[in-house]
Amino acid sequence: MQQIFDDFHLTRKTRAGALALLIILILLVLVWRIMPVITKPKVDKDEIALQKAWSEFQEKHIDTPVSKSEPAYARSDTDEGASSSATQQAELFPFNPNTASEADLLKLGLPKHTVNTILKYRGKNPTAFKKKEDLQKLYTLRKEDYERIAPYISIPENANVPVENYISRSAPQKIAAVELNTANPEQLMSLRGIGPAYSKRIVNFRDALGGFLKVEQLKEVYGFPDSTYQQLKDKFTINSSLVRKINLNIADENSLGRHPYIGKKLAVAIIKFRNDIGQFSDLEQLRQVPLINEEKYRKIAPYLSTH
Repeated sequence: MQQIFDDFHLTRKTRAGALALLIILILLVLVWRIMPVITKPKVDKDEIALQKAWSEFQEKHIDTPVSKSEPAYARSDTDEGASSSATQQAELFPFNPNTASEADLLKLGLPKHTVNTILKYRGKNPTAFKKKEDLQKLYTLRKEDYERIAPYISIPENANVPVENYISRSAPQKIAAVELNTANPEQLMSLRGIGPAYSKRIVNFRDALGGFLKVEQLKEVYGFPDSTYQQLKDKFTINSSLVRKINLNIADENSLGRHPYIGKKLAVAIIKFRNDIGQFSDLEQLRQVPLINEEKYRKIAPYLSTH
């Protein structure tokens, strides 16, 4: 047995060579495992984002295929979708296109671009629309929208009278009198004591009322100082013919309830009474509505009509 071990005995030089060969083999294995990681191509983040977007695009169009019978340009998510949604949420109520605010026009379900056209067309002219048919001149107003709102358009018969005819000239003034039912915020701010906040509140309150009947109603504007009112009350005029009235026979609870002098509770009572009698033939019938006393009647009657 000893003889066998003696035959396999390695010299020192041989052992060194074997060790060197083993080390080389180990290094080759390590290089073979590590090289793919080292040489892996750098990923372009923009390319990944592009691929992701393309995948999402494909998935979207696979899930919602475009109809071959309808051209792509005939459909518009921004125009048709927004217009359809606005029409479904529309609230119909009597309005004067010469004085209606942007918010009122949007509530009627008119598209934003149509509202902008109306505001631009009338500008600062309170008599731009002399009859309801004038609205048909606006190329952005669709026929179906006009037919939907036409029954609610209310333009006073004397709306074509220049507003200058209503300005008081009883005494010379350094600043021209301001007509409250047509004044814009800039005109109101020309008066000392009225800044951006008060001018906006006055216009908003006027639009909610439908118009001012008397200068004293400025006292009802939120936060408007009595000292400012006393100082400016003689600088205002009122053209009450421009007041927008609500037709009792077609108004719903929402349009009645939004009026500052009526509110939701009284609106419900008025609608219930109308349902009981069929329709209003005279404003005097309002005196029979529960919750309406003489003071309330005198306050709301000027803002209502039966036709």
